[in-house]
Amino acid sequence: MATHYEVLGVDPGADNETIRRAYVMVAKATHPDRRRSDDPERVARAEEHIRLANAAWNVLRDPARRAEYDHSLRREPEVTSSAPPASTGTGPGAGPGAGRDASAARPVPPSGHAVPATHLWRFAPIVVLLAVLLAILVASAYATSRDGQAPTSSVARAGTPAAGECILVAALSSGRTPVPVTCGTQGSYRIVSVVDTPRPCPSGSQQLPLSDQKTTLCIQSNS
Repeated sequence: MATHYEVLGVDPGADNETIRRAYVMVAKATHPDRRRSDDPERVARAEEHIRLANAAWNVLRDPARRAEYDHSLRREPEVTSSAPPASTGTGPGAGPGAGRDASAARPVPPSGHAVPATHLWRFAPIVVLLAVLLAILVASAYATSRDGQAPTSSVARAGTPAAGECILVAALSSGRTPVPVTCGTQGSYRIVSVVDTPRPCPSGSQQLPLSDQKTTLCIQSNS
């Protein structure tokens, strides 16, 4: 389950003003007036997210409640990592071998022996997938070096931004709009990821909601 900090898309060490701004951004993005044209599934997700955001803000805005919540987060790993002691086989109803280590029932190859070939076949799909991905990367690099220029940006080609591309943020009448540029352009931003509004962006990135009110770019400055 996401923590209050993850719901608002902020670091656990963020100050109160940063947390407040993140909450306001989520509240605006999930307002019912902006969701009238959405399908029921998106509306339901937005309602659930604003409910979680309200709960997070009610806790994190109060120093005492936030300190108590932070303390509970630090205690969770200790509670979940504890495990019940292994049975010793001496209690009532313990049958023969009840106290043995479960690993003793599994055959272990003698030291120095080769792993059976049937075990190696389990990794065959992973090896094939890695080989295909490597071939795609090599082919893309070759095509780029042959043409002398990078492939056309997906933002300019299909109107849909993609992670890894660089943009300038233009203030137009329709709102802040991404304009594709090369990553060396002064004042440009790199797209870290693309998420459905109102999901939060990764820590350290800024949110740029698009005019469709359904997509948010998570960007970082190149400067």
